[in-house]
Amino acid sequence: MSTPSEDPRLRFARTDPAVRPGDPDLAATLPPADPAATLHLPPSEAAEGETRFGPGVPGATGSADDRATGIWTGTLTPDRAAEASTRRPRPWWRRELRFLLVVVAVVVAVLVGLRSCTGSGPLHVLDASVSAPEVGRCAKTVVVTGVLKTDGHPGTVDYRWKRSDGTSSEVLHQKVGKNVERSEVVLRWSFDGRGTMKATATLEVLSPDRLTASASFTYDCS
Repeated sequence: MSTPSEDPRLRFARTDPAVRPGDPDLAATLPPADPAATLHLPPSEAAEGETRFGPGVPGATGSADDRATGIWTGTLTPDRAAEASTRRPRPWWRRELRFLLVVVAVVVAVLVGLRSCTGSGPLHVLDASVSAPEVGRCAKTVVVTGVLKTDGHPGTVDYRWKRSDGTSSEVLHQKVGKNVERSEVVLRWSFDGRGTMKATATLEVLSPDRLTASASFTYDCS
């Protein structure tokens, strides 16, 4: 295996002061410096020029630098375009308030639309009453009227009539339209024969709320 030859330049980089017999002469003599190789730099133009301190170095007359310097020192007034570019932005809370108002308006509009589409809420019966007319002698039929007071929502009221003779009707249904707050239901009570009887008609509301109302009258055919 061959050994690479030593770089001749490394011979001048040895720093071992010991001199051993047989070593070649390690002294190197450098030629004197060539005066022609000396580089002379020209004097700096910045050193010969005028040095100023302050808001900036003035430019040509009427240039943007002059106008900027004048505005900075207060000798010039900026034009409207410059004023518009330096205006302070609107406070953040104004933008947030405007956005919040828009959101509230949208939510209110949606709620109103849903209310109108769904007919608002469920039906509730607020009150019930029963009234009986003046009964003539030996009347064949007595019409008893019941009144249902509701909250204006649409729906169906389930009810029935009970009579004091021990009979009652089947469960009846009264449909109530939107914005209707008063509905009437009737009981036709038929009589036959001679005699006198005190009769009582009772209206029972079963749904959506439970209420009871009654009225009495006297049947006379003696």
